[in-house]
Amino acid sequence: MFEKPRFWRSTAGVVAFVVTLALSPGCRVPAQRVIPFDPPIARPLAPADDPCGSPGVAPNTAMSPTPGYMAPFDMAFADGCPMRRPRNILVFSGGGAYGAYSAGFVDGWTRSGTRPEFDVVTGISTGSLIAPFAFLGPEYDARLGQLYTQVQAAHIFRIRAWVSIPFRDSVASSAPLKALIDQEITPDLMNRIAAEHRKGRRLYVGTTNLDTRRLVVWDMGAIACRSCPEGCQLFRDVLLASSAVPGMLSPVRFDIEVDGKKSTELHADGGISAQLFVPSHVFAEAAQGAAEDAARSQAPPGADPMPPAGNLYVVVAGKLYPDAGPVRPRVLPVLGATTGTLLYAHCRADLANLYGLSRASGLKYHLTSLAQEFRTLETSVDFNQKEMAKLFFEGRQQGMNGPAWMYGPPTLSPGDGDFIRSGLKMRTPPTPVPIPAPGYPAPPNDRPGW
Repeated sequence: MFEKPRFWRSTAGVVAFVVTLALSPGCRVPAQRVIPFDPPIARPLAPADDPCGSPGVAPNTAMSPTPGYMAPFDMAFADGCPMRRPRNILVFSGGGAYGAYSAGFVDGWTRSGTRPEFDVVTGISTGSLIAPFAFLGPEYDARLGQLYTQVQAAHIFRIRAWVSIPFRDSVASSAPLKALIDQEITPDLMNRIAAEHRKGRRLYVGTTNLDTRRLVVWDMGAIACRSCPEGCQLFRDVLLASSAVPGMLSPVRFDIEVDGKKSTELHADGGISAQLFVPSHVFAEAAQGAAEDAARSQAPPGADPMPPAGNLYVVVAGKLYPDAGPVRPRVLPVLGATTGTLLYAHCRADLANLYGLSRASGLKYHLTSLAQEFRTLETSVDFNQKEMAKLFFEGRQQGMNGPAWMYGPPTLSPGDGDFIRSGLKMRTPPTPVPIPAPGYPAPPNDRPGW
């Protein structure tokens, strides 16, 4: 539990200042580790084996020469454990302590009696810690609740001596979080995830490769198919890396082998490169299934030629916009406000991107987030038990209420949600009346932005 919240707000500003300095050309130093590419051009790396396939046989790989034209090969299409058609996809965002809202929402969703079994579950940062339990089903709701309502700061990190911080890779040690992950990710849990993977379900977690500055997606079900201790350790390390807040917690080192040569990678919080994600091949498979459904049925005149053939559910750990407040015109407060604004904008951009992809793929879009008017933690690294319990029960209530979904992103373009200005004289407009889209229920009037 944090006793000096003002101290932590100033620490966030210091971290933002350090990050800004690190991005300047004068702070860059040559790499001291062996890395699997020749700077500055990063190269893609294909899997050398398939945990579900024949031992020692490398899976087929293919990648389009045109970036963005076709997704790289994924184990989803391997012969050993092919992915089943994704009809229900669940996405968890990052958000630190605000993950308590996501955990509570999942619990409430179960209580509503409308929670489906998910074909694909993805998670980033704190979402990566929730995703394995949500993937396995309602029997793990209680454990999620315990983790997010009983955790304290001491269970997540340990602040280093200030004199040592300039010579370390983070302000705090992640040893407590590592111990917590090691305790929760047991061989039994791994076996259960592996069994679901073999049925065609998929669990994905994202980390950021600090060397390439890009998102890396890990197939956690395939990793779970590997025997322990190798599989267990890799699974735990990926979760630790995805949760390693840059500057706050240490990045995780992965010793890899590429074409018989040893090298290393440093991975950190997946939220650096994406606040939430769904691999593109998942959308491609959903679109193919929707097209096949449409070809088999005869739609009446004027009807949607490709009605929703599945669902995309997005659970945001926190609010869609930062809380408004006056900023003191000094370097650290300005940097702190700027960093927070960037992160929230990043999340909204990812939400808009997923909305477009879901519409194109025949998936019905669903979004939930913490209400803007809800007063709680000032920072996502303030693991205050009382406040996290409030977040959990707010999430549970929202999950039990139907759940109450948004059926579109908060914005389609930056600046949406406010009026375009033509001068300095303003007025407060009347509250707009929400108009539901055809085929969707009316949004609740008590949730601003819905």
